[in-house]
Amino acid sequence: MSSKDKKIHKSGLTSQEYSFKFAIPLETLVSNQSSKMSNEKNSFICKNLNAEQKTILKTYFDLKLLDTSENEIKIREEVRKLNYLYWLKNKLSNLGFSFIDNNEYQESSHKIITDNYIYTDKKNINLIDIQNHNIDDFKLCLSLVLMSKGYMCNNYIYIKDIDNTTFDFLKKNLQLNNISIVKLEINNDIFIARIKTKRDCENTKIYLQEYIDDIPCFNDKFFLKTPKAKITKKLVFDSAHFITDHDGKCKNLHGGRYDIEITVKDRIDPMTGFVIDYSLIKKITKNLVINKFDHKTLNLTCPELAWRSSTEFLSIVIWEILIEYLPNLKKIKIYETETSYCEFTGNSLEEFMKYGQSEILTYFKNLNREDEKEKNIIGK
Repeated sequence: MSSKDKKIHKSGLTSQEYSFKFAIPLETLVSNQSSKMSNEKNSFICKNLNAEQKTILKTYFDLKLLDTSENEIKIREEVRKLNYLYWLKNKLSNLGFSFIDNNEYQESSHKIITDNYIYTDKKNINLIDIQNHNIDDFKLCLSLVLMSKGYMCNNYIYIKDIDNTTFDFLKKNLQLNNISIVKLEINNDIFIARIKTKRDCENTKIYLQEYIDDIPCFNDKFFLKTPKAKITKKLVFDSAHFITDHDGKCKNLHGGRYDIEITVKDRIDPMTGFVIDYSLIKKITKNLVINKFDHKTLNLTCPELAWRSSTEFLSIVIWEILIEYLPNLKKIKIYETETSYCEFTGNSLEEFMKYGQSEILTYFKNLNREDEKEKNIIGK
């Protein structure tokens, strides 16, 4: 770090934090060269890791967040969660871990990009032992998973970007504590997980309370009361349909463009500054809704729309597809033409799990007159 860089570190703040505090461009605080803020690494061959350290490193390894490239082992974090990263460093400090804020100009971004991480030499840790370690402190492991991959959605706890092995491990250990978790497929390769019910989420909070109190940013990330906001994501798909028994031209097969607006309302996550990332809404809606209906005939796509492929019925179908993934869903708005649209608000996730699919959609889907005849015969 240059002498100029050293001067700007105030009250223990990194260059990036200082630039945010005073709204000063980072480029004016650091040189164009890579600047680092750290202690000298301890160089030693580690022989004994305690159980807590093994759990931390094994969890990060399983989450594919333990960078073992080159000759170093790194754990990265965003600037808003630096206190959490410092907490990890303190837990791992006797293994030679030190903190780095690496400020480096990137041509692709035309600006200085900061990389915050803790690191140690590879020779300080036996990675094979870490890979083969059987986690026995599940509370700590789950806390780290939530800090790294979890988010809150209308008081439901979600986990994204984990693999099937990690999901199965979480499911098994949560079941031992009478907590249910469900896998929600987005496509053949991607899924998110949800602690199943709000009761399960409340029990998860009780189960993890000691770590919620101990780990910096944990309580803020999931349970801090913050202002709420509504956000909307717009998507488009083209479909054909016909309206049975309609006395106008809509009885004929015809095509149209559907502009769909997905509106959610929830607390603003203090760790991200978002209600939810627009890209996640897009990923969920595109895979589960757009790909289902785009350039297809609505009446032949699902039985709920076979009789009445109206925007009203379509909005119910889409709501009930999305509510498991977006329990903060506030409104769906579908434009069938520039001058005609439908707004719909359906059941909450709790109501959907309790009552199931809307009966208005299921008349023809469940219709079976043979059963009715049998009932009449038995009745006689």
